This record gives sequence, structure tokens and C-alpha cells, in this order.
Amino acid sequence: MPLDLRPYEPSDAEALTDLLHRSYAGLVERGLNFTAATQDVELTRWRAAAGPTWVLTDGSAPVATLTLSLPPATFLQGLTSEAAAPGRAWLNQMAVDPAHRGRGHARRLRDAALAHAAAHGVTAIGVDTAEPADDLLALYRGWGFAERDVIRWPGKTYDSVVLVREVAAG
Repeated sequence: MPLDLRPYEPSDAEALTDLLHRSYAGLVERGLNFTAATQDVELTRWRAAAGPTWVLTDGSAPVATLTLSLPPATFLQGLTSEAAAPGRAWLNQMAVDPAHRGRGHARRLRDAALAHAAAHGVTAIGVDTAEPADDLLALYRGWGFAERDVIRWPGKTYDSVVLVREVAAG
């Protein structure tokens, strides 16, 4: 049965919060205190409202999600000039259920975000992730993102690498 890619609905918040917790649990086990690993339902709602959010579902159950913050959060813009650049959007709370990884779901979400960005005049998309998360850095590099900065979010146990990709890039 093919998975359905659809826009986020506020009624998804509880199920997406559970998905985020499952998806980020392995990072927490590695000592990386990502916000998505423990955020509450209200924070999920707030973060999903930052721009278009997509949900990939298997039946009614969400198995993957991604938010495109458009523009990037003001606080993030204060941490890195990359987020404050004109024409910039930001990938946030990307999650794929561990039982569904390795099937191209993150790529499908990324493609939806790139198409939306291109249609709305975005020239480049940024993302940040934990410097010790080599697997995530390799994923973003493989998608054409290039390292531009290193930042430290307040309260985090790690530095984050800021990566940027031109929207028109293949």
C-alpha cells in the first residue's frame, strides 16, 4: 500500500509528537538532547505552524514528517547569519519512524519542501544538526547541503553544524 503525503493538520500534533520521540530516541541514547526527542504536544503544534509541514502516513498512522520554516525562526537568525539571509527557508523536525527508515521517506519529504520553496521564491534552504551526528551530516551532504557555520543552541549538549543548499540544486 503506497504511503500518503499530505499537509499537516492540527489534529496530527499528538501522533507527530509520539513519532518525533521515537525517531529521535536513538540520538538521545548517543547523548544528544535534540528538542524533538522530548518536546510536548504544544511545542509540536507551534513548530509545525512555522511553515508548511508535511506528514507521510501509512493508513492513518504518521511514519514521517518535515517542517519548512519560512522564514527561519527569529531566534535562529540571531545564532547564524545563514538563517537571516534573504530568500532563506529552514528544514525542521524531520523525522522518520525507525521501523520505516531506508525507504526514501526523508527524500520524499525533502523533495516536497524543495518544490514548495521553489514555488515561493526561496533561493536556499538551511538545516542544522548535531556535529557528532555523522549519519545526519552525511545525509544532508548527500542531498547537496554544504557546511557554512557552527552554532550552539542554548541548553544543548553539542554544537550544531549549519548546512545550506541552493533550491535549484539537483
